[in-house]
Amino acid sequence: MFVSRTARRRTSLTLGTVGLAAGALTAGFITTASPASAATSTVTLTVNGVSTSVSTSADVVSELLTQQSVPFDSTDLVSPGLKADVFNGMAVSWTPAKRVLVRRAGETTAYRVVGNTVRDVRDELSLPTATTQKFARFEAHRYKMTRFYSAAGKRLSATDPVREDYRAVVHNVRVAYPEGQKRIERRVVKDRSKLVRSGGKRVYREGRNGRKHVTYRKVFIDGDVQSKRVVKSRVVKDANRRVVRIGTGPNWRALARCESGGNPNAVNPAGYYGLYQFSLSTWHAVGGRGNPTDFGYWEQTKRAWILFKGSGRSPWPYCGRFL
Repeated sequence: MFVSRTARRRTSLTLGTVGLAAGALTAGFITTASPASAATSTVTLTVNGVSTSVSTSADVVSELLTQQSVPFDSTDLVSPGLKADVFNGMAVSWTPAKRVLVRRAGETTAYRVVGNTVRDVRDELSLPTATTQKFARFEAHRYKMTRFYSAAGKRLSATDPVREDYRAVVHNVRVAYPEGQKRIERRVVKDRSKLVRSGGKRVYREGRNGRKHVTYRKVFIDGDVQSKRVVKSRVVKDANRRVVRIGTGPNWRALARCESGGNPNAVNPAGYYGLYQFSLSTWHAVGGRGNPTDFGYWEQTKRAWILFKGSGRSPWPYCGRFL
């Protein structure tokens, strides 16, 4: 059968088109069958306070931590959670749990905690703090409080960090207000005096200790006295100062020893009296009243000093050389 040139061309074009279509189908099938590259996410990972940016193909947070070799377990603090889905741009944080030993009523229990400071851990474990309850003034009371210690035994403050195997001790506290007597110590006053020989000293006034009634505040921790201080006091007897005079004057003791044997009540039948054997007229002339024997050392020596200032050693012709 005869086929024209035009028909032959159409047939050739048709076959070519079918061939191209078949090739396109074949190429499309091969492309679809090729393996796709795995999807990745960029995550900010904070491990125990240190943040880094990581790329991960993990689907959930637990898988992410495993990929990053983070040694997590169920007691650790993980945000937003081990089962949370991972997505691009998310933030994940991990804080490891620490073992803390809590001792109360004589027994020690181990806990896993994630708090960073003493205050955090105390709140996390609901451990007792010092009481905030109001009591009447001087009212005895009891309460519990918790103290934290490092592994080496150092006592910690509320803001100190908590590390592995730190200890918390719950103490029983008792506050009491006993009463009692307390001595008021006399003060000692020293002054310089011409009525005492130079280089010597003599008690002018003995003075006395006083006494006061006091109320104490005593704090017992686990039965042992922790502190004691006075919170109220009332003076029962005043204290008087002890006065000691330091000598800068003549040797009165030697003069008195020579004149009267050191006896303030000595009487000479010739009409001389006291330590320094005053005549009554001389005694009155230097301001004395009555008889020298009516007075003690200080008054007699005061009048002798007045006499000495005015007349020197002459009133004591023999014994004056000892001054």
